[in-house]
Formats: sequence, C-alpha cells, structure tokens
Amino acid sequence: MEALAQAHPAQRRPVADAVCRYLRGPVVQAVDSSVDLRAAAAAILAALARRHPATDQVSAGAAADAGCGADCEDCLDIDLAGAVLPDVDFNGCRFGQARFADAHFRGACVFDGARFTREALFQRAVFESDARFAGARFGDTTVFGCTRFRAGADFSGARFQGIAWFGRGEDELPEDEQAWEQAEAWRPVAWDELNEDDPIWPLAVLEGDYQNWEEGGDGARFNGRVSFAHARFESAAWFWKARFGSEALFHQAVFGGRVHLVQPAADLTGARLSDTADAEEQDWPLGWTAATPGTEDGSHARLIPDESVAPYHGQLADPDPEVRLTGLRILGELGDAEPELRQRVVDTVCAYLRMPLAFDVTADVFALTPSQFSEVRTRRSAQRLLADRTRPSVNRPLWEDINLRLSGATLIDFDASGCRLAHGDFTGTQFHGNTTFAGASFGDVSFSLSYARDGRASFHGPADFSGVRLSHGSLRHCLFHTDDSVRATGTTQDLVRMLLGARGTSASADITIRFREALLTAGSETPDNLACVQHLEYGKVPGPSYAPERERSGLKITGTDILVSDLAWRVEDTPVPASVADDYPELTTEQWSAATRVITLLLGALEAD
Repeated sequence: MEALAQAHPAQRRPVADAVCRYLRGPVVQAVDSSVDLRAAAAAILAALARRHPATDQVSAGAAADAGCGADCEDCLDIDLAGAVLPDVDFNGCRFGQARFADAHFRGACVFDGARFTREALFQRAVFESDARFAGARFGDTTVFGCTRFRAGADFSGARFQGIAWFGRGEDELPEDEQAWEQAEAWRPVAWDELNEDDPIWPLAVLEGDYQNWEEGGDGARFNGRVSFAHARFESAAWFWKARFGSEALFHQAVFGGRVHLVQPAADLTGARLSDTADAEEQDWPLGWTAATPGTEDGSHARLIPDESVAPYHGQLADPDPEVRLTGLRILGELGDAEPELRQRVVDTVCAYLRMPLAFDVTADVFALTPSQFSEVRTRRSAQRLLADRTRPSVNRPLWEDINLRLSGATLIDFDASGCRLAHGDFTGTQFHGNTTFAGASFGDVSFSLSYARDGRASFHGPADFSGVRLSHGSLRHCLFHTDDSVRATGTTQDLVRMLLGARGTSASADITIRFREALLTAGSETPDNLACVQHLEYGKVPGPSYAPERERSGLKITGTDILVSDLAWRVEDTPVPASVADDYPELTTEQWSAATRVITLLLGALEAD
C-alpha cells in the first residue's frame, strides 16, 4: 500500500483512510501476528504522513521549520479514534486534523517534531508507556482532556498556537449533531486505575450544558514525570482538574493567554509571560507569582517565587514526606493568619489530594514501604487540615465560605463531620476506609455531575451522612460497596431499605409519608416525580374474590385497591408498545415478557402478606 501511494500520489489519502479503518478495527487478542500487522500498518501511516511535497525537496532543518496553514492539502488528515495501537513512531509527521480520541497506545509512542495544522484531538486517550511530543507544533486547538498518561510524558519545546486543553474530556455536540447516533457505541479504554472505581466520566454532552471552563468532568491524568520545559503556549493553557502524580516541569515555558495551573507539583522556574498575556486571567500554584512590571524581573514578566506567602515555597511538591508535612503545617498557619488566602490554601491542599497514588491504599499497613506509609500519613494530615479548619472549634479560627474541590481525589478515612462548607465537589472521588459527613452542612454539594450518574463518587467502606441535609438526590448515583454500612438519606438504597422495612408493619399512613419523602429525595422534586407520589401510597388491599381474607400490603394506586405489582403483572402478556419498539427495534416479544416479569417479581418482593 505504501508503494501504491508513492507511485500514485493521488492515492495517498485513500490509502491512509484504509489503514486508519484497519487500525480502528477489532483487535485479535493474544495473537502475535495481529500485533505485527498493526505495527506495520502504523509504520505505513507514519511514512505517508511524513511525505509532504512542499518540504520533501528541502533540507531536513528547513523542512522542520517550514510552517503550513490550516488549508494545507498535503498535511494528512487521520482518524484513529478508538484505535488500539502498538509501538508507534510518528516522529516528524505532518498532520492536518488528527483524531486520537479514545485511542489506546499500548507501546512506545513518539510524536517528537510532529506538526498538526488543524485540531489535534486526544481526549480520553490512554498512553501505557512514555508519550513523547518533544518539539511538536500544534497549529490549532489541542485537546488532551481526561487523557491518561500512565508513564511519563514529554512536551518539552512543544508549541501550542491554539488552546492547549488539558481539562475535561467530553465532546460537546449540538442537539442535531449526527454523532449522537454513534455516541452509545463509543467505547473508551477501560477505567482500571489503581484505587479507583470507574467514575463514568461523560463522553459527550449537549452543547451549551457548560457555562464556563471550570465545569465538567476530570482533566488529564499524569501518573509519571511530565515536562513542558521550554514549551510555548500562545493561547490558553488550561489544566483545570488535571492531576500530576509526579513532578511537572514548566521550566522556561512561555504563556501567552489565559492560564489555570494551580497544582503544587508544577515547577515554573524560569517561566514567563509573553506580551499577549497581559489582558488574560492567570491562576498559578500557591508560591508563584508574576513579577511586578517595572522591576528587574518584571521587565521580562517572569514567574517568580511569591515571597508574600513565605515561608511556603512549594513544599507540597517535595519528594521528602517530612518536608511535605512541614508544608502542610505552614499552610495551616498561613490560612489562620491571612483570611484572604484561605481559599487558595484549600485549593492547594485539594490539588495535592487529587494526585493519583501509585500503590494500593487498601494494602495492610505492614505491607507498605516506608515511603508509602509516609505518603498515607501525609494525606491524612492534609485531610485533617481541611476538616479541622472548617469545623467550629474554640481552639482555632473557623475558615468560612470555603469550597472543597476534591473531584477525583483518593481519600482515606475522611472525616468531615460537623464541617461547614459553602460547596463541596466530590465528583468521581474515591472514599476508602471509614467516611463520615455526620452533621456537616453545605451550601451546595455534588457527588456526581448534575445531569446524570456520570462522575459518580465511590465509597469503598462504611459511610455516615446522618444529620446532613442533602437535596435533589445528591447520593443517588454514588457507588456504595458496603450498602449495609451506609447511614444516609437520599440514596436509592435508602428507598429500597425503607420499603423492605415496611413489610410486617401496620402504620400505612406513616409509611406512605416516608415513601414519598424517600422517592423525592432520591429522584429529586421534578414535576413528574411530584405527580408520581401523589398517585401512589402504601397500604393493604383485600385478596381475590374467592379469598378476600388474604390481604396484601404494598405500593398501590392512591385511594384504590390496585397494587402496582398487579398492574405490572397485567402488562406481562401485552404486545411490545409501539414507542418501545421504535426505540429498541431488536427487542423480541419473549424479551419484553422477561423484562416485565422481573419487574412484577421485584415489586412483589417489596410486599407483605
């Protein structure tokens, strides 16, 4: 195929499209020949992407510097969305639009010196080995939202001419976008991250659902060392909710637009702002600040250590756990003394807790290495700092109106009992050990994204929410591993437990009130749910005409003797409704009967004779 494209340049794009379709196809597991074929196909694609008539006749150095516009017809568009890729070497390739969304890079991955003249889309991709983008040029929007770098990543010397997006990874689609028809078939790489259940971060959302850049799911995740040294961001550099599990080097980087980079792991030594950055908003890690214009450092708009927060100088990023503990103590004292810094201190501690862990937190304490044991101790101290400062006490000032941004964090024996918080973001948070929010109060709190079960939090141990007012089904979509150890209101488990507990009791009016409250708390007070509870109640109905003494208690239609389970039973033998058949044309009559039968049995199981 490569020879065909070389002999007939007009066939270059059709050949590339055919290779992409092959690489997007299913993978034959554990077959060496399949791996070899995929590697050969990737090599062909790379060779095609390196061919560029405008630069093939000039020296290598001149070719590397030659720029192409977005309308360059020689830069190759490729679509490897969802592809499973072995070792790939796209060094020096020239791409038009490059789609790698949901791609799984299973081997070595090299994009050093590559050129992307149009969008470079890597959202939700997974890199198993080191990902190399040194010296790459991105001419348009670059998206690494929710991308997982499981080893190292090198973007040193890269140039981002459009937005460099390392934030959330959803596709925003218009309501009439045809891609909605294929969205259900999208298969992201399995979420098998250590210590984490799958939060089910969304793949696509309706355009306009988000009102600002700070909303939505998880950002890029870097498990290992990442370097953006000497990188140039000519537009926005957006790392909202990005997670750095190791050092993140931004040495000598240049920022020319809006920036959100608050993670304590970010080292901005020698970084500076370009002339275009003056009018843009920048958020830096605590301990860094832009030099004041007119000073020696300010003449170059450099990022310098912020002496106003001394003696804190980024100790949370230090590899020594004792230094990190010292940093936490300094941060606590800094917030106690300077109320205007409290939210920034909290954001710094939250960003530290969001760092992915490289070891199993459920392992026996005696199985942990000294460094792992120290990391667990430091994290517990960070959690205590957040809780102790937001819980009323006579021993220290109360930090008021605080937002806890712990989305995606791994927490161990988290105790927020009695805390007073303006907002808590626990979307995708992993709670290990014993968790308690007993008696806590929130202005607003989220344990999943607002529009679905996406971004659900997981509780791997007992959880106590007693005395907490949680509205609109805040816990409805959470995953509880120990359902019998959950003390809460507002979960679907709570609704089922209430109905099971009603069996054998006679206070039907009280049960009806509790049922309606539980349903509205779990499902929210939407108009359809409000109408639903008015038409349902819990009570007794007489038995059949030949044995009326065989009373049953359960959910029934208000003011009647019609049990909901009896209605479900009547539906069992009916034809598939037209609306259901339209949505699920493959559904057979037998499958419909099986589904309605299990609904009848489940409803009957909640009844008492």
